[in-house]
Amino acid sequence: MRNKRKSISLLGWIIGALLLIYLGVFCYLNLCKYAQHVDSDIAAEALLAREIWVEKDITPNDWISSTERRIIGMPTVAAVFYGITGSMQTAAGITCVLLGAILLGTFYFFLRKLSLSRPASITALLVLCALPINGFRNEGQMVPFVALLLFLFAEYYVFHGIFLFFNILFYLKLKENRQMTRKTFLEWLVLFVAAVLLNCGGQRCLQVIILPLLVVEVIALFMESGHLRQKLPGGRYLATAYVGSLALAFLVSCLYGGRGDYAVYLLQPGEAVEKLLLGVPAALLENFGLVGNAKVGSFASLMQLLVWVFLILLGYGLWYVFRKNTESTDSTDRQKDALTILLASVGVTAFIIGITSAEAAHYYFFMAWFAAAVLVAVMVDHMSEGQPVFAGLILTAVALFAVLNLKYTYCEAATTQDNLKEYQEVADYLTEAGIDYGYAEFWDAERICLITDGRVTMGHSYTMASLSGYWWLTSTKWYPPTLPTEMRTAYVVRTEMREAFEQQFPEGEAPILEYENEKLAVYVGDRNYVEL
Repeated sequence: MRNKRKSISLLGWIIGALLLIYLGVFCYLNLCKYAQHVDSDIAAEALLAREIWVEKDITPNDWISSTERRIIGMPTVAAVFYGITGSMQTAAGITCVLLGAILLGTFYFFLRKLSLSRPASITALLVLCALPINGFRNEGQMVPFVALLLFLFAEYYVFHGIFLFFNILFYLKLKENRQMTRKTFLEWLVLFVAAVLLNCGGQRCLQVIILPLLVVEVIALFMESGHLRQKLPGGRYLATAYVGSLALAFLVSCLYGGRGDYAVYLLQPGEAVEKLLLGVPAALLENFGLVGNAKVGSFASLMQLLVWVFLILLGYGLWYVFRKNTESTDSTDRQKDALTILLASVGVTAFIIGITSAEAAHYYFFMAWFAAAVLVAVMVDHMSEGQPVFAGLILTAVALFAVLNLKYTYCEAATTQDNLKEYQEVADYLTEAGIDYGYAEFWDAERICLITDGRVTMGHSYTMASLSGYWWLTSTKWYPPTLPTEMRTAYVVRTEMREAFEQQFPEGEAPILEYENEKLAVYVGDRNYVEL
């Protein structure tokens, strides 16, 4: 038994070393490889940071948002670093390193508050960092999408993760202590304000945090009261009041009006059943990197098969935690409650997406990774004493997968020099030609602007075959009438769109083709044709 404990201790040190390697890789990618991995959605975050700093306004009036107008987010913090460095790439990189570290620190604090051991908690951090694989690839995307949501380049949901962990801990504290103190009141107030600010930026906080807590609390009250037959102590309702205050925070945020006009409709019963049974499970599997399209026997197929094994392990973990491990202590009950809330978040998201016209996108299920990491930590912690061999196998499997994923994903991501070669060539041409403003379709425009680090500002047209401003993640300052119509302007067109682009102009008036590579063509003229 002593030798087995020594083995687990050694594996714990290996897990810790691998975690440090991954953190180093994330820092390097954020600070040194931003321009090799940026797409237009990612670029928009850094462009917004610049606008926040220039306009000295958290929500600049000139900025056209997508489906939400956030008050807090990565760009809010990056704006400060842009003011210091003058570089959007550097500001975004520093911010992502800082916020990613805060997220992991908060997650570690959360795990320790659940009475999980240090090795188990560090294993959970490695699961979150190392186990997502890049099974779902957009154009130019070389890192897992979950990493983009939490650690790299954009960190769209990093504040939701941080708030989630503090929120669960405070809810559990109210359930257990059942008393109000000055410290408790101040913590409640801070979390309420944070909830208002997060909800001002969209409904994601409501979907993944508030509604799941509400569902869990209603079911808990129903069960604890003996199906509403028994009266509960008054202090028990403090937790209920807190959940109610989060719902109130959402209602207060509605006064801000920061959500885009994005209509969502209820589906017909047949469509809802089909989506719940097919679309939602498929999106959840894609969230874990399972998308197929890998030749059997290839490295990619091996990684996806290992993810299937990991999902089987998670299934066993659910049975172990909620069915086999019947021992009830304060710590085990707290762990089960935390896992229940995280699983409820996945379930509520699945239900909402399943019965509405909202897209069944894999990235909406990012909370599943938090649940998976906590589940692994609970198994490692509980089994280290009673089943050290199985705990050692879990640690070994996590460590081996982390090593394989360094090869599968991050070696290429960290060493690439030409991931966006065609865009870099266009950016170099525009910079050398001294062109300050240009236009392209959205997925090309913001990307080029960020590669030049803002030296060239690119607005976008919905299609280059019919020039007109596209109201999506852009600034009104980048178009006439704010800009003059008589000015040197570049038009970046996909090569397959060249003929359609030229045909919209009267004969002899089209901008002149000045540069072309395998993917993009650059036209330059003395007139700005794009208006919002």
